[in-house]
Amino acid sequence: MLGRLTVAERLGLGFGFVLLLLVSSVVLGLNRLAALNETVDRVVTRERENTALANRTLDLMNEQTQDTLLLFHEADPAAVRARIAARVDLIGATIEQLDTQLDHAPSRRLLAQVREERKAYVASFLEASRLRTAGRRADALRTILTETVPRLDGLKASIGTLIAMQDTVLHETANRSLATFEHARRLLTVFLVVAVIAALMLSGWIIRAVIRPLGGEPETVRAVVERIAAGDLDSPIPLRTHDRDSLLAAMQTMQHNLRRLIDERTRGEQALRDSQLRFQGLIETFRDWVWEVDEAWRYTYVSPQIRQILGYSPDELIGKTPFDLMPPDEAGRVRALADAARAALHPIVALENVNWHKSGRRVVLESSGQPFFDGQGRLLGYRGVDREITDRKQAEAARLAEAERLRDALVREVHHRIKNNLQTVIGLLRREADKRPDARASIESAIAQVQAVAVVHGLYGQVTRHSVMLCELVPAVVNSVSELSGVPIHLAGLSRADGNLLIRESETVAVALVLNELMTNAVKHAAPDATGAPPRVTMHRHGQGAHVSIENPGRLAPDFDFDARRGIGTGLGLVRALIPVPGMQVSFHQADGWVRVEVGIDAPVVTAAPRPGE
Repeated sequence: MLGRLTVAERLGLGFGFVLLLLVSSVVLGLNRLAALNETVDRVVTRERENTALANRTLDLMNEQTQDTLLLFHEADPAAVRARIAARVDLIGATIEQLDTQLDHAPSRRLLAQVREERKAYVASFLEASRLRTAGRRADALRTILTETVPRLDGLKASIGTLIAMQDTVLHETANRSLATFEHARRLLTVFLVVAVIAALMLSGWIIRAVIRPLGGEPETVRAVVERIAAGDLDSPIPLRTHDRDSLLAAMQTMQHNLRRLIDERTRGEQALRDSQLRFQGLIETFRDWVWEVDEAWRYTYVSPQIRQILGYSPDELIGKTPFDLMPPDEAGRVRALADAARAALHPIVALENVNWHKSGRRVVLESSGQPFFDGQGRLLGYRGVDREITDRKQAEAARLAEAERLRDALVREVHHRIKNNLQTVIGLLRREADKRPDARASIESAIAQVQAVAVVHGLYGQVTRHSVMLCELVPAVVNSVSELSGVPIHLAGLSRADGNLLIRESETVAVALVLNELMTNAVKHAAPDATGAPPRVTMHRHGQGAHVSIENPGRLAPDFDFDARRGIGTGLGLVRALIPVPGMQVSFHQADGWVRVEVGIDAPVVTAAPRPGE
């Protein structure tokens, strides 16, 4: 059948087949672009919904933290409990909805962790509610502060990580889509160039091999070819009636097909530009700052959100590193973590860091990023997002400060009540001493010891941070012994420089009882001298510790030996039993008609706390 066709007809058939292949490839490429664009739009919409759900969950948890603490401040907490119960259900429903929409495997694993953390939080809160309903308010508050709130904070941190992960997934989807569009654009360009080259080569061959040998109209054909080669595809090719099957007719078809190919390519490039603008606009509507750095941590792209977060324009940061925006100590810390992640090709997830705003204020950011590579697998840099969490950190600090204040108030109240109860015990013991003169000495000794313990709890009821300073304890014990015995005691040597020696909380009662017994013993065994001087207590610093001297006029018994336990009574026997070892030493000396007791108090019984302003 092909043998019946003329040379021109065969050429026209071959050229049409080539053009058909090229046009089909271009149409398929455009259809692929449209399908890809629709898929990307669907993925982006779903990921944005997931991010919104996670943000909603985080907001609900922030409200839950406030109501959890408010539960123990309201006179009638029924309304607060109702809000908390309703919000627990709402958080659970939101997490379930998020579970149905998550496709990202790491996000689903993290969501499973969120569920477990939520179960632990709900169980802790129900336990605290049970304790409060049972009237155990202090236990309930302790459960809230030590278990419920930390678990809720951990849950919030996991949700924050999930949000950062969703932002990263969304950014990666955008980058992959842009890369795919760019690849498709290059393919379309290659197809069009091939079509133009094939058309030009075929046109030249037709002029040389067909038109001239056939003796047709070479000048007309040459003019048409030159016009098409110059890019003029709109000027009509004149055809006569008998030219319908001629070479000019074939060239007219070629001109029409080239025009259509160029129009389709133009539409494809416009669609690609529209998609790029859409993704660029999507990135620029993020609340977070999107960035890209090279393998040396130098910024190669910075989104416009940097103006609202740190006050810089994007151009000001190109070529700089994230560490240029941080205080020196923070830059060293963050660089070490970032370099370790880069060495292992690991992502950076929710890394908190402090930056300087252009105005000079401090801004706290949370950074997350993923490494990206070239075609050979070589690391090119990191892409990621920074989220400002300054307000969140300040709110967290305020919440912790309020929780600490409440804890201090509760502890002080407990110590105050213990002191009052001990005072009641002292009153009962005094009444018993009046009834039993034969046991008065033993009861008075017990009263002195109970009074010393009451002094300690009285001091704890006045301080914060649950720490008592040595310069507070010594005068309190002196006053207590003086009041009980009716004997004045001269106190000297204390100064403001002694004010930063903190007594270890577990040793405070033992130190108070030892000092109380030694001072009571000094008052009891003081012998009047010529000057009538009262017992003396002197305290002074010694390195990281202190010395307390207790002196009274009198003499030690000939057989007295404190270290060997000879000649000591019940009171000094108690002193030997209570002395904290290591950290406290007691020694007795006789000089010039005076008995002097040296008490050395060092670490770990006391520690030197920083002075104000240090």
